[in-house]
Order: sequence, then C-alpha cells, then structure tokens
Amino acid sequence: MKELLIIRHAKSSWDFPHLNDYNRPLNDRGKRDAPKMAKWLSSQEIKVDLILSSGAERAKNTALAFQAVLNSHLKINDQLYHASYSKLLNQIKQTASNVNCLILLSHNPGLNDLADYLLSGFPENIPTTGIVSLKLDIKKWSEASSKNASLHLFQYPKNL
Repeated sequence: MKELLIIRHAKSSWDFPHLNDYNRPLNDRGKRDAPKMAKWLSSQEIKVDLILSSGAERAKNTALAFQAVLNSHLKINDQLYHASYSKLLNQIKQTASNVNCLILLSHNPGLNDLADYLLSGFPENIPTTGIVSLKLDIKKWSEASSKNASLHLFQYPKNL
C-alpha cells in the first residue's frame, strides 16, 4: 500500500506585477497556511518519505514549509510546473519503490485533473494548500492508476 498526498501550493502574491508567474512568492496568507497545513498533516501521523515539488517560487516555499515540519526529503522538479495530469502521473510512476508516502506539490488545473483521473471523479476544487490523500493498493509507483486508488482524506486551511 502506498499513499499519495496531492498538495496545491499555498496562496501566492500578485503584488509584484513585474515578476513572471514562475517567480511569484507566497502572500501573507500563504506564509501562514503552509506551516499550518504541515502541522495538521503531522498530527495525522502520516510519515512522508519524499516531497516532490514544482520549482516555481510559491510551490518551492510551500514545500520548504512542509519539509521543515515533516522532516522529509525534498526534490524540486521543474517538470511539475503547470504540468498536465498525465505528466504528473508520469512523475509519480518514476518514484522509487522504497518511497511509501509521497507528496506531490504543484499547481492547478493539473492537480485537480490528476485527482479526478485517479479517483474516477473528484468533484471538488483543490484550494491553495489543500491536501488530497489517496491510498493506492500497489507495491510499485509504476502501478499507480485509477484501478487501485481510493480517497483517504481531503483537507484545506479554511476547513480547519
């Protein structure tokens, strides 16, 4: 059994119009919500082995907040920046088998599309710093598909 935690980056700032999308930082709410959600996740006694994050500034800073609380290994991957669900799934499938719990931290709409695909329907929008936890009845990440995924939990800052 593997666990996949799909996490959308925390709320980003639009205060710097000269910055391109990739370099947008977190706003004050994002800086509060990322550690808040990391602490909540830690309270669920889920041991995260690897955080795989987009390299965009807002995603990377969200990932660093989770890493600080969860003490997990962090890998930045620019291929996750605004990736389609199929590219996200491909990255998941390349994860080493010794990783039992993986955080995939990226952007919408790809994350929502990924949850929708794996669960054969996920009607919710994943809000900023939202967490969708899936249990996958697999031994290797390469086996991840809609045939072996089930929803474990869905949590987001405004719901806490």
